[in-house]
Parts: sequence; structure tokens; C-alpha cells
Amino acid sequence: MPLRKTLLALCLFAAQAQAAPTPPQPSALDAPLFYQLLIGELEAQRGELGTAYQVLLDAARRTGDEGLYRRVIALALQARAGTEAYAGARAWRQQTGSLAAQQHVVQLAVALGRLEEAGEPLIDWMEQLGDSAQRAGLLTALPQLLRNVNERERPLNAMEPRLAEIRDAHEASKPRRQLAACLIAALALHADNEALALNQLRQADRELPQDALPAWMALDLMRRNPDAEAIVPPRLAGNIPLHTAYARALSRDQRTLEALEQFEALVRLEPEQPAHRYALAMLQLDIRQPQAALSNAELYLAALPEAGHDEQRALAQLLKVQALTQLQRWDAALALLDAMPAGTRDADLVFRRASIEARQGQLAKARERLRALPRESSEQAERALLLEVQVLRDANQWSAAHQVLEEALRDDPTDTDLLYEHALSAERLGRFDLMEQQLRRVLELNPRHHHAMNALGYSLADRNTRLAEARELIERAMALGGHEPAVIDSLGWVAFREGRLDEAERWLRRAHRARPDAEIAAHLAELLYSQGKSDEARQLAREAQSREPENAVLKALRKRLGL
Repeated sequence: MPLRKTLLALCLFAAQAQAAPTPPQPSALDAPLFYQLLIGELEAQRGELGTAYQVLLDAARRTGDEGLYRRVIALALQARAGTEAYAGARAWRQQTGSLAAQQHVVQLAVALGRLEEAGEPLIDWMEQLGDSAQRAGLLTALPQLLRNVNERERPLNAMEPRLAEIRDAHEASKPRRQLAACLIAALALHADNEALALNQLRQADRELPQDALPAWMALDLMRRNPDAEAIVPPRLAGNIPLHTAYARALSRDQRTLEALEQFEALVRLEPEQPAHRYALAMLQLDIRQPQAALSNAELYLAALPEAGHDEQRALAQLLKVQALTQLQRWDAALALLDAMPAGTRDADLVFRRASIEARQGQLAKARERLRALPRESSEQAERALLLEVQVLRDANQWSAAHQVLEEALRDDPTDTDLLYEHALSAERLGRFDLMEQQLRRVLELNPRHHHAMNALGYSLADRNTRLAEARELIERAMALGGHEPAVIDSLGWVAFREGRLDEAERWLRRAHRARPDAEIAAHLAELLYSQGKSDEARQLAREAQSREPENAVLKALRKRLGL
């Protein structure tokens, strides 16, 4: 016997010798059941799957054994008998009500198109999950479960009648009524019916005011319907996971300043949690606060254990490099890059080094470095190309960036990412016809590309032409992609061009409050100047330029308006 097996056997023997003897337990497998299982498996081996299914289903019903029910469903699926698999799952659910049984019933009901029967087991599934965060996670993942259902409205139309009965049933428990309302909300959101989704979340919130599930779901809805956000703040107190998710949702929606406020609050609540420091550093870099970002990145690194966490350490070091770059401390940034080990972040290291070289006037060297990146896959090749384009744009070499994109599109003229970037370069070069042609091509290939809609609508508004079409495009972009500051800014800018100054001010102030970007600040300053609020406009432009002194839009604005 090999040494390893000998030692293992001796260890097992010693453990058994020291353990207290336990009396033998009688097996639930009696002779008739053993014979039935044997027959079922023999029939399956002979290819008689229908007979095997019937024999083993009877055994499963007599014993309630979950393993047997799984075997029955597997045999039916092997025989491509979806209806029989579903019948087995329903028998399992009826007999045991276990979580696994609920999951099988839901998945098979959806696969067979019997959507009207999936709602109630979905509620049972949620009832067996541990907390509101897990239930919200299941509801957020609902589109993945429904991915093969062609019409987005169909699941809502099929499931809502039964769910509404449960929601309104006085004999049902409050938690169950709340789950029914939340499930309707998730289906409505999947069907792009934000109004119904919000209505159901408000109803669920009233049903159980102490439960955080509606607030968890509102995090997803608020990007498309801002009124949903009102459900969240009352549930934050004492709920750190929800508070963290809220801060991340604000960051996801590019509401940088508001996200920053929430992460600062989380640092006060959980000073020992280093992830909050990392988030702060990222957000501070986004709004050009490099010194504060550098400090938080260093605090995050100091809190990491000495061993392991190499990936997190590399990411934090890259944040420090970005902060040092914004501070124009080129030598310190390069020294930090030199000290970082090679690994999974090689492309990021190369990009950061090339970005510094380009800023120092070594553009040819920077491009050569980026072109040496591996391009073994199409994903690697596209990423390397877009990194080169970014470096060229940062160096105001828009014509060269445009040429790089043009060459890439010859190889793949249907790549929507490349088409979108090519359109932005064309606009910067004043080639508006080409820009519009490329953006419309993007929308032809992907009708839900809200960034292309917004870019086209904004360009029309900025050139003060076809304003009705511009507004329609921007509002569609907002309906599809949510209330991102860039889209809100576009809507404010088209309102300004239309002469709706009060509406323009509301939108532009909201966009600037969420993200004090230089171009948003320039738009708001121009609006304020047109309203006679020149002092506020001047102060706003000055603050924005202190963060981004080289921004061409701000420079042009201050020169044009005498600010």
C-alpha cells in the first residue's frame, strides 16, 4: 500500500478508536425500495427513460427524498421531456416545499413558457432566503432568468394577476404581501414600466415600513426614476450594507459628489473598513482632488494585511500613480510604477507610464510603448487601441486619434465601441456630418445605445439646430440609460437653447451638484451669465478652472464672456 494511503488509514483508525461508539442506525432503504431503485436505474441504463422516470418518481413521492427528485428531473430532461420534468419538480415542491424544489419549479416553468405559474414559487423562494439583501439580489437577477423570453412585457403580463391577488389578500401575511408587490415591481422594471415599479415599491414600503427590501430595489430603479430614491434614506440608519450599496449606486450613476458624501459618512461609521477609503480615493480623483485621493489610497494600503491581497495592492498603487500624475509629480509617479511588480495589471502600468510620457512631450515614445502591448485576442487588441486613442486625446492630438480609429474600423466596421469613439473624434474635428453618420450607425446596430443618443442630441443642441429632435434623442437616452449627469446636462443645454431658462437652470444645477465636471460647469456658468448672475457665473468658472486649468471649454467660455 502506498505510504500516503497507509498513513491515512492509520489516522482514520486512530480517530475511530478514540471516538465513542455509536449504535448502528437503521436505514430507510427497505427491500422493496431497494428493488424499486434498482429497477429504475436498470431501465435508465437500457435507455427506457420513460419507464425509469415513472419508477423513480413513485419512489421519490413515497420517500420525499430530494436526491431522488433531482434524479427524476434529470432523467426527464435527458429524454427531452420538459413537461414530465416540470411535473416531477411540482411534486417535489408540493411534498417538501424546499428551496431547491422552488428553484426547479421556477426555472422549468420559465423554460416551458408557463410564466403564469412561476410567480407563487418565486415568492416561496424569496421567503426562504435569509434577508432583504439576498431577496433583492434574486429580484435584480430576474432579467437573467428571463433572458430567453422574447417580449420584455410578457413576464409581467403573465405573472401580475396572480401576484396581485397575493398582494391584496387580507389573509396573507404582511411579509408575503410585500414580496408579491416587490416581485411585480421587478417585473415592471424589466418591462421598462418605471411608473408601475415605483408604485409597487411604495406599496411594499407601506406594508412593512421596517423592512429594507423596497429600499434595496429602489437602488436599481432610481437610475431611471429619481423619485424612487426617496424610499432609500429612511432605511439607512443602522444598515451598513444598504448604506454601502446606496453609496455605490450613486457612484454607478456618476453622481460623484453625492457618492463622496456617503462614503465619507461610511468612513465615520466604519473606520476599520478599508474599502471605503479606496472608494473615496477613486471619487476624489474623478473630481480632481488628487491630494485627498493620495492620502486615502495610502490609508487603504496601510490597512491591508501584509500577506496576500496583491490585486488590491496593485489597484491602490495605480490610484496613487493617478493622483501623482494629476499633481504633475511625474518623477514620483514613474518611480512608483518602476517599483510595481509585473502581473495582471501590466496593461494598466503601461498606459499610466505612456500617459505621463505624453504629458512630458514624449508622445512618439508613449505610442510605441502602447503598440507593444499584447494583441493576441480581439479584446486585447481593442483595449490597446483605445488606450492609445485616450493618450492621444489627452495630448490634444485629436486628428491622430481619429486616424487610429479610422484604420481600426476598416477591419471591423460594425464595432459599436469603435464607431462611437470615431464619432466623438469627428465632432471634435468639426466633421459633424461624419459624426452624425457614425452615431446613427451605432443606433442602427444597437437601438438601446443611450450614450450615442445623448451624444447626437447634445451635438444638435450645442450647434443650436434641430432642437426638437435633439430633445427627443436626449429624453430617450434618459429613459434608457438613467439620469446620469451627462444626460441631465444635455437636457439642460437643449432647454437653454430653446429659451426655457428656468427649466435649464433646474437641470444644469442638478447635473453640477451630482458631478462638477468642467463642461457642466461651463454650461451652468453661461446660463447664469445670460440671466444676469455674472458674479455667480464668474465664481463657478473660476472654481472649475482651478480643478482643470487646461480645459479648453472653460478657457473659451471665460474669454467669450469676459469672466
